[in-house]
Amino acid sequence: MRFILRTICVIVVCLFVGYYTDLFFETPTDVNSVDDKAVQQGNVDKNKTNESDPKVETQASLAAYINKDVSLLVKNYGDPKRIDASPYSYQNYIFHQTDGTYMQVGVVNKKVQTIYALGDKLPLKPFEIDMPTEKVFLNMKLQSEITFNYEDNYYRFELSEDELNIRPLVSLGNGVYAQVNFDKFESKVISVRYFNKLSLIKMHPYEMTYQGDIFKDTVTDEQWDKVDKASDQQVFDISNIFRERYGKKQLDWNEDVAKVAYGHSVDMYQNKYFDHDSPSYGTLADRMNRANIDYTKAAENIASNYLDGPAAVEGWLNSAGHRKNLFDDSFTDMGAGTYRKFYTQNFLQK
Repeated sequence: MRFILRTICVIVVCLFVGYYTDLFFETPTDVNSVDDKAVQQGNVDKNKTNESDPKVETQASLAAYINKDVSLLVKNYGDPKRIDASPYSYQNYIFHQTDGTYMQVGVVNKKVQTIYALGDKLPLKPFEIDMPTEKVFLNMKLQSEITFNYEDNYYRFELSEDELNIRPLVSLGNGVYAQVNFDKFESKVISVRYFNKLSLIKMHPYEMTYQGDIFKDTVTDEQWDKVDKASDQQVFDISNIFRERYGKKQLDWNEDVAKVAYGHSVDMYQNKYFDHDSPSYGTLADRMNRANIDYTKAAENIASNYLDGPAAVEGWLNSAGHRKNLFDDSFTDMGAGTYRKFYTQNFLQK
């Protein structure tokens, strides 16, 4: 009789543990991984480009700072909070005096190459944060193909239907381009990223075919370490800005959780897999328990091969399962760990 009772108790405990794990660990089923698509092309007619499209008025916009000296931005927005490394040969000047003026400005030799503009108090005309997607489509000439010449080389960017509906690319004229990023669930603008031609070629956020040079940068291991640490901070800052914008409370940085996240990113990169469950270290629950982290509830977002931290966070925002974790108001802490464009974001409730 005692044996039977013990057996029943063991079964009940096992069932509870299984239920507890499912209940308190959120694991998105969506896959947030992006392929790097750049294909060299044969002979093309370099005169057939759409660079002659009508120019968009950008004087009252951050677009006017592209190719200008960064001192002009400093004069208007103050000194950057910090300067981050990037894998694209430019330095990211992080302007974050307030969440409403948050932007990342890519700078080479004091010249502005690209701007990721997230703050809702920034001048983004003809766009604005929270502008309905429909208004963007009505006001702008959106194209599925952007072509131009640069230093006697030819480049063509082709946007898929999903890309056209979530992050279209707009030519503003004078060699300046704007990627307009949408929240696909609420159909509104969440950020704008400006490029000059060279930064667009180097980052190529869309399928790119080209004739000539691709201008790829070589990144050393030491540089990658700096880029990865910068990405962690960017993921944390941008996640909190979005949480505040969507009415959720801010998260605290948790260094122990960040170490667990970093370990998972390293593991995925080194062992060539992309999954929440590690062949070597198990589930998120296993990894958190091994690190002796106390929690009531935990969750994890992962992404790979995105342009940078901002693009990874916006990828999560536009993915149902990851979005649920990103905006879960019961979480109190977050830690991010990036390794060579593998991004892991762990949340917990104390």
